[in-house]
Amino acid sequence: MSFIFGIIDLKGKPVSKEELKSLGEAVKWENFKERTELINNVAWGITTHPERKPKAGFFENEELMVLADIRIYNEPELKQSFDYTLPEEAVAKAFSKWGEKCADYIKGDFAAMVYNKKRNQAHLFRDHIGARPMAYWFSDDKLIFASHEFGLVKSGLIKTSLNEKKLVENLFRYKNNYSEILFKDVWKVTPGFCVSFSAGRKKVVAKYWKPEKIKKNKALSVEEVVSRLRELMVTATVNRMEPVKTGAHVSGGIDSTGVASIVADHIQDTDQLMGYSWTPDEYEAEMEGMEISEKEYINAFSEEKHVKIRYLKLGAEHEITRDSLIPEFAVQHIEHPTMKKASEDNIETMFNGWGGDEFVSLSARGVVNHLVFNFKLRAILKYIGMRGIKSFIWQLRTDVIPLLIPFGLLPVYKAQYYQRSVIRLLKPAFVLKHWRTIFFNRRKNIFGYGNRTRFMLNLLENYHMPSRMDSWAINGERYGFDYKYPLVDKDLLEFWFSIPVEYTYKDFGSRILYREAMKGILTEKIRIRPDKADPLFMDFMFKERAGEENYLASLFYGLKDQEHLPGFRPKSFEKLIHRKPSKKRIENLMKGAKIVFYLHHVKLVKEYLS
Repeated sequence: MSFIFGIIDLKGKPVSKEELKSLGEAVKWENFKERTELINNVAWGITTHPERKPKAGFFENEELMVLADIRIYNEPELKQSFDYTLPEEAVAKAFSKWGEKCADYIKGDFAAMVYNKKRNQAHLFRDHIGARPMAYWFSDDKLIFASHEFGLVKSGLIKTSLNEKKLVENLFRYKNNYSEILFKDVWKVTPGFCVSFSAGRKKVVAKYWKPEKIKKNKALSVEEVVSRLRELMVTATVNRMEPVKTGAHVSGGIDSTGVASIVADHIQDTDQLMGYSWTPDEYEAEMEGMEISEKEYINAFSEEKHVKIRYLKLGAEHEITRDSLIPEFAVQHIEHPTMKKASEDNIETMFNGWGGDEFVSLSARGVVNHLVFNFKLRAILKYIGMRGIKSFIWQLRTDVIPLLIPFGLLPVYKAQYYQRSVIRLLKPAFVLKHWRTIFFNRRKNIFGYGNRTRFMLNLLENYHMPSRMDSWAINGERYGFDYKYPLVDKDLLEFWFSIPVEYTYKDFGSRILYREAMKGILTEKIRIRPDKADPLFMDFMFKERAGEENYLASLFYGLKDQEHLPGFRPKSFEKLIHRKPSKKRIENLMKGAKIVFYLHHVKLVKEYLS
């Protein structure tokens, strides 16, 4: 648990104490401990929660300086190549041996900086999936980097402004360049990449992790796949465990609760383990058919594994809306109440099952696409026989037909399609200025043309996982714990990509391989559950959002004229606010989401760019 930050002047000019102090103060949360050092043209720092030990360090030898926020999970493997004592020393020796590809040999969660003193080059790395964050600004041969972009901007050391192009992409939910963010000329390091800097304003971005090149092992049997998956999932989870108070997300689904089950089976004392659920503690559904609660399944897990559960219980009024407006909490702010509860419980590490849906417990998404474009007639007939003609036609409509319509006119996901109702919120001049981004934004073919492996790679390259992880890592530090994601472990994913693709949709069932691998580990009632729906939680969220209209209106009308975002039409938001509620709950939810989006970005600009 630590943030790292630093300044490197590749022209050789000394970094001032004032610059380093400004950066450190901006990066750390209130009351965090800080350690800094200034060595001529290189300055670095580490900031840590006051009640936690740092998980970052600095190492220097004759050739290299290394600053790393790192957890290593393949220590025995690395020590076959070289010996080391500290993780940051391992990064230095790995770089000396393998150069810019060194991160591919380190299996863990990390963000690191390596400065080659002899060559006057700096390199920034992130782990393959993005569990630990890293952002930077580079101008006139001066590199300023930190665990999060907010610290860079707040420091006052860099020149930046609102990136209108990225704002438009976020507004229309376009998925484009992950590394480009809302602060102009500030960038994130993309997971699985190395960014190198040298004098002469040279920047090179290179991909070191290439799962697309992993070859299929056709010799594997289904039984061998299930056995190996089980072994890798258990190993990935156990390797991430520490002798500290531990938290784990639990639900009625199989991913997070599967991970929690492994933790429960291997922790020495289950009193040191606490489960956390987004399911509301006390709530009765308002709509008929929404009464099904995940509590039934979570309680079964709790009783079997002897793990206490803390359900979602909101405290302050308007808590969910207030959380959605936190500038540093861009994604999945529903986790914020859990963070506060975990802090009260003195949790130091939190396990989560993210990544299961995309890989090891991938559902039947994209299967019809794969069968049709590969002309697998026999398999198509088997699919129809098992799941019915209606299911096949529906999947054709959603997975296949949109890909046959030119220019992306019929999107695979409607959320990625520009909407007239959103355009009305913008000034005509702003629309004209960004017409290419709005109307001709390239929409990714997420399913691919018949290649199910490509579908999984597309999910990886969509970068929605590191976007979530960034928000959770930044805010989790504030509460004294970090997150662990064993289902996206590097060894586990690389094995998954080697599996014959037909095994991933065996018998057209949902998550068959994962369910088989978790037999005897995951609570049986959850393991055999046919779906992962949580209607009660959805009903709860609809109700919470519906009750916030007046509060959102008060926040909007409380804005000063100079606080409104350029390019937006406040009058259009007023019309939106006063629009009569729809009979369709989803339309009311989307209405509120537009107002929340606007207020969130107003607050971000006010706090960081004003």
